[in-house]
Amino acid sequence: DLLLLCVFYLTSPPNAIHNIIFCSQSWRKKSKVVVAFDIHLTPPQSQIEATEMEKTTISHNWLRIKYNHPFKRINFLLFLLIFLSSPRQVLAATSSVCAAENNHLAYINKSNSINSNPAPKSLMRAWMCHGRTHREMVEKLASAGIARSPICKEALLKVDRKNYVLDPEFAYDDAPQPIGYGATISAPHMHAHVLEDLLPPLLQSSKHKTDKQLSILDVGCGSGYLVSVFGRMVEKERMEPKLNKGKVYGIDVIPQLVEMSRKNILKEDGDLLESDTVQVMVGDGWKGYPEGAPYNAIHVGAAAATFPKNLMAQLAVGGVMVIPVGPDGGVQYLYRVERVGDDGGVVGIGGDDSKIGFLEEDFKVYRVLGVRYVPLVRTDD
Repeated sequence: DLLLLCVFYLTSPPNAIHNIIFCSQSWRKKSKVVVAFDIHLTPPQSQIEATEMEKTTISHNWLRIKYNHPFKRINFLLFLLIFLSSPRQVLAATSSVCAAENNHLAYINKSNSINSNPAPKSLMRAWMCHGRTHREMVEKLASAGIARSPICKEALLKVDRKNYVLDPEFAYDDAPQPIGYGATISAPHMHAHVLEDLLPPLLQSSKHKTDKQLSILDVGCGSGYLVSVFGRMVEKERMEPKLNKGKVYGIDVIPQLVEMSRKNILKEDGDLLESDTVQVMVGDGWKGYPEGAPYNAIHVGAAAATFPKNLMAQLAVGGVMVIPVGPDGGVQYLYRVERVGDDGGVVGIGGDDSKIGFLEEDFKVYRVLGVRYVPLVRTDD
């Protein structure tokens, strides 16, 4: 069994992203260690994705093997030694280019090249922040350096994830979970990473425009979890560091998920709806929500095949959008899109929004890390 895992690891392509995770599940499965062995192949070659702990299904460009076995201590140490002595780079973004860029499906060209940032070192400990309680999960995210700022940690502590998943037993596992209708709730470490990435533009805007309300858009709000966390971040004005009060808009193309979001929020975070701090509604993520623009921060929770220009036009200058981009079933990356200019016009600042154009030079785009998301659904015009 151990040799089989080693063979998969040692024979994988040199440019693969490797992630070997040992997650103790002793509180649920005594004397067992769950090993998740992930390989993102570039270019796509094969896919084995575990849909349950004991089952695997095969498709085409992702390999994940989840293996359940009671390891003896010597085997565990031997396998860990092989992993640590390997020269391969762990959980770092590869130098390969997303298909959306390769095929010129995105707006980006040579005049506005992708800035490829290495994956944050904190994500080296991603997928390992499981908790038996809500607080333990958040504390692990903090100790792993993923939830770094007090503001993000406080917001995460205020919103209990068990209210936003279908199976509360697995609410604090650091892994994505299905929520129905072909959608998922992302792993806690990805939510924490997104919060940390979007906090700086909120602080920057609050510093320069002390009396202006912040505006945040969550595209693909799903079960409503991240909408509530954002809501807790901006539900009141903070003085140290300075963070203005704000409003969070959550949209999803699936009406049933919007209704689920509303019901989930009402469980323990209903005051956010009552105070109009958060609002959820049906909407097409490709078109955004112009009524709340311009946005200081936009989070997109599903993978767009290309960069959505209409959505990007709704970013305020200095605003940041975090979005996964790539074809469904293909190579996808998480991007950080920063608005640095307004020559093309900004939606929501007055005038006729229908006449607003789009200029690539208004944006800087950074590739952060490889990801795997469900597709961002587009409605018919």
